[in-house]
Amino acid sequence: MPARTPTGSAAIDRLDRQILHGLQLAPRVPFARLAAVLAVSEQTVARRYQRMRSHGIARVFGVATHAGATDWMLRLTCRPGTAAATADALARRPDTSWVAISAGSTELTCGVSVGDDQPGLLDHLPRSANVLALNAHQVLHRFVGRGEADWITAGDRLEDDQRRQLLADEPPEAPGDPAELTDDDRPLLTALGHDGRASFAALAEATGWTQRRAALRLTALTAAGLIRFDIDIAGVALGLRSVTTLWFTVAPADLASVGAQLADHRQLAWAAAVTGSANLVASALFTDAGALYRYLTTEVAAITEVQHCEAMPQLTRVKQAVSLVDRGLLRSPVV
Repeated sequence: MPARTPTGSAAIDRLDRQILHGLQLAPRVPFARLAAVLAVSEQTVARRYQRMRSHGIARVFGVATHAGATDWMLRLTCRPGTAAATADALARRPDTSWVAISAGSTELTCGVSVGDDQPGLLDHLPRSANVLALNAHQVLHRFVGRGEADWITAGDRLEDDQRRQLLADEPPEAPGDPAELTDDDRPLLTALGHDGRASFAALAEATGWTQRRAALRLTALTAAGLIRFDIDIAGVALGLRSVTTLWFTVAPADLASVGAQLADHRQLAWAAAVTGSANLVASALFTDAGALYRYLTTEVAAITEVQHCEAMPQLTRVKQAVSLVDRGLLRSPVV
């Protein structure tokens, strides 16, 4: 189905986009600090974020990071008529992200995290009756992604002094439990997967802990890099209705330089060096097909080291980092 453009109470304005930019920079920043940066009231920021969250425009989430896990990009060719069902099944797995059906409705792309002791999806997919072909590309190095999204419109982004104020260091909390994920942390991770901005009171209720224990445990796990926070944003809310996966082929000696050039492209939400003959992949966001054409014929064309570029427009986004997607808007997260 085509993506819906938010209207009425779900439409967003410049202040909403500035709030989203602030939450990209610091997903769990107190609303009071973000409000001070934006020179509005704390109630305004909280109300606007909750409205965007309830309308499927944005969702902050927290996820565990596992040592030894590797990230992969998968390209699947499905039997005619099975792509939607296959994509839905993939999207409902907690180890997948960015599941999309490409134009033509037979090819899927998705990200998957693979643990050292659990090959999981990479072992299962080749035996699926719906999958005719599978290409798995291990992610080797990110040039763009898991950081500030440069495709936020320049006029809506926070200024340098606002960013410094937003990201000012806070006094460290007292050390909590040893920084190692255990089975006892599962309720905490589940709660943060559903709401990365959950209060300590809500986390205490979800875990059965005291608020102090929940706060100390979250602080310890975050400081150790065992939990990270991010935000899913519905691109249609920003006017970005066209998502295209770009597969580049460059000589190995040129990977670093081409990746560095792509990192300066505001149209890219994610770009990485990967294994395979197409050894660099990117996710690009545009307002329409004309914007994609201009990007390919100007900025990509200017990178002379690119030997080949395959552009695969996405027909349907089924899942973002953790959130299922329905006609362009975020729905329930998979945790």
